[in-house]
Order: sequence, then structure tokens, then C-alpha cells
Amino acid sequence: MKPSKILGLLAVGGLSLGMATQAYADRYIVLFNQHSLPANLDAVVKQADGAVAARLPKLGIAIVESSNPEFEALMGSVGGVHSVGAEPVFSLPEHTSAGEQLFELPASDVPNPPSAFFQQGLLWGIERVKAPDAWHAGVTGSHDTVVAVIDTGIAWNHPDLASNVVHVACYTSAGEQQGFVTDGPCNPYPTASDHGTHVAGTVAANFGGGVVGVGPNLGLAGYNTFEFIPGCGNCSYSSSRWLAQLDAAERGYQVINMSLGALGFYGGGRTSGLATFVAADARVQRAVLNAGTTIVASGGNAAIDLNGVFINIPGGLPGVVNTSATGIQPNAVYEPGVSYDILAFYSNYGAAITVAAPGGDCGQIDRCDDDGPANWFEYLVLSSIVAPNPTCGATASCPVGWGWKAGTSMASPHASGVVGLIRDQNPQLTASQAANVLQRTAENLGDRQQFGHGMVDARSAIGK
Repeated sequence: MKPSKILGLLAVGGLSLGMATQAYADRYIVLFNQHSLPANLDAVVKQADGAVAARLPKLGIAIVESSNPEFEALMGSVGGVHSVGAEPVFSLPEHTSAGEQLFELPASDVPNPPSAFFQQGLLWGIERVKAPDAWHAGVTGSHDTVVAVIDTGIAWNHPDLASNVVHVACYTSAGEQQGFVTDGPCNPYPTASDHGTHVAGTVAANFGGGVVGVGPNLGLAGYNTFEFIPGCGNCSYSSSRWLAQLDAAERGYQVINMSLGALGFYGGGRTSGLATFVAADARVQRAVLNAGTTIVASGGNAAIDLNGVFINIPGGLPGVVNTSATGIQPNAVYEPGVSYDILAFYSNYGAAITVAAPGGDCGQIDRCDDDGPANWFEYLVLSSIVAPNPTCGATASCPVGWGWKAGTSMASPHASGVVGLIRDQNPQLTASQAANVLQRTAENLGDRQQFGHGMVDARSAIGK
């Protein structure tokens, strides 16, 4: 049965995240010159009228809370401090209607599988990156290779995901919890958004369910870094994402997918603290890459040329695979020799883009509106979803199912899945070497400004 066009949640921008121009809860990034923190950190922060909220001791980064409007100046004058700036937060976008089908678990009337959407040709993105060709060559991934999805959490009770979820954790301003825990202020299970569950399905939904991912046997680690932040809503602090990344790298996970990003610009009207944020984020990405973890991120959904004053974080940072999103034409199925790719109307573009992958649109070149084709939602990306709320999230029992979304958020996991297959086939590769294989084997789509090195290609990437 095809998912019905009801009660849907379509994030046309994917996780289109904005960088705050002020610190929520008066939180600041303190970046030290050295990649270490001073022994008297608490004392010098207190003297500047602040309190340490989080520490990244091996990177020389501290997160400090202060209600003193002079804190930046006071802390910035301390010896050894490189710079101080507001800590940005990442917010979820507005949602609109699309297709969604949910079922309650457990349910005796759910056959195995409920519906094979891949067999119906509805997973055009999975086919476009030639994942089935990799499977036919015997390459489906394994739990020796884990893709960490840093997002809104993964619904590990989803039958399309359950067999591949090897770890979950939660990082918020309330601290961190690891393992399959659902109590306390920091819940690894999604309670406010199905975004991370959708992303995880594209990476590694298993064989035999409603959908299937690029690497059906890859391991998945779900990190929930989102929480309710007054004045922002369901948002993620930058430091929560950094701590999740460092944990994934320390555990030896080979790939991190971040379907998120902040957009900043240099020049007039410069965002307060942007330089500090960029420098701190770059330190984190370099540490993760040096630890051996390949980082894949979304290129952003503002339809902006990233050449010049604009920068998207973390995708635009050195060493990060930055993914633009494509749509498919003329039909909502992948037909070799017939189908062709277009840059999705919302996707950022420019020299900062590394590769392209399917992100979906509404069957039109430059818009989503009522004049589109009747099956417009099938031009989006279909994957696993959950209907989260705090009540069912507290017991990890929210209804799960499938639905469509579009965005560079949906493109990034296609690329992450291919990187997972590359690293599972070639475990000796370094983080940068795996990224180079992804780029070198991508299908050339012509316009480097729109598509980078081209469409990610699982068949070519595995070398079979």
C-alpha cells in the first residue's frame, strides 16, 4: 500500500538551521589560544562574572553562562584567551503537509514487511546513487562500520532501523546520557521531531522493511542534541553537537552524518561572535577527522551562492563533505537513460559544495505549490519516521512509519551511506582518503558550482 497523503510532516528545507545573533540563556564560547584549558579556568571565569557550563579540554574551548552584558569584554581581556562570542543555536524549520503513514507497535496486523516501497519504485534516491548495484556486488555494509547520526535522535523501536541501531546517546545543556535510557532531562529517543529517524532510514534502514537505506547492514548510532530552549523552541546548542561528535570519534565510529548547518556571513552587519564560532567549530571538525571519522554534512537550504561572504557551518569547513541536493525529472522514479538531475530549488551551491545527492523537490523546477503534479510528494525522499511527543518518548513507544521530506538534510545521508560502504569495504582508509574516494568516483554532472564533484555513486565507490 502506498503511504497516504495525510497528516504529514514535510520539512521542505530539511533541517534548515539558523545561526542565532545572540546567546540564548547568555551562553558564550570562550576560545583559548592553546588546545587546552587553564587549570584556574573556573576562577578566571568567575572573576569575569560567569560560570562554566561545558568543557572541551583537549581543544581549548569552554562554554560559559553569564548574565553580565560586559562578559565578552571582561573574558576577552584574560591572558591566553583567543576570542569570546555568543554560542549559536540551531532551530528546526516550519513544517507543512505531505504524505505519512504510521502504525502502532506492537501490532499483530503489521505483516513482514508492511509494504515494500523499494519494490514499488518509490525510493528513487536510493536507486539514483546506485546502491542496489553495490548490494548485487555483495556490498551491504556491516556493524563493523557505524554511521553516527547527530540530529534529533533515532526511534530505535522502528522495525526498519532496530536491527542496525548499535548505540544511542543524548547531549544537551542538561548534560549527557548514554545507552537506551528514556528518563531524565536528556532523552536519546526523539520527543519533538522525526528528522533524525528519517535521516537514519536513508543511511541504513534494513532489508525487509518498508524502506531500505544505502547501506542496509551498516551500524547506526543515534545522538539527540536537541532540547527546548526558551526564545528558540526545539533547538540544539553548538556545544551539544560538538560533544556528540567527539564522543562518536572517540568510540571509533567511521562516519558522522550532520544534516544540519548554520549560515553566517562576513562583512557589514556581521553576526556577533561569528569568527569565534567558526574557529571553534573548525577545531572540533579537525579533531574528529584526525581521529579517523569522516564527516558528511548538508549544504544548506537557503538557495544561496556560498562563494564570497556566506559560509555554512559545518559543511563549509575544511575536510567536511558538503552536500547539495538534487531533484529528479521528468518522473518521480529513477529510469536510467530517461531521468535527469536538477539542483533542488532550495539547495545552496557554490565552490564549497563537495558532492551532490538526492534531496527531493516537489516535481517542479523552482517551487512547491498547488500547481504541481498530483503525485508531487513522490518527488521527495521517502524514509522512516516517528510521531514523537514527550509522553510516548518517555517510554520509547511513539508510533512509527514512513513519510516524505525534502532538503539537503535528505541529501547528506545518501552520501553518508555511500561513505559507510566505502569504509566497510576498505577499513584501512583514513577519514580523508574515504572522502577522496567519494569525490573521485562521483558521477560528473557538469556544473561544479551546483553539484561539486558530482552525484555520489555507490557502485563506483566500492570498486566492483
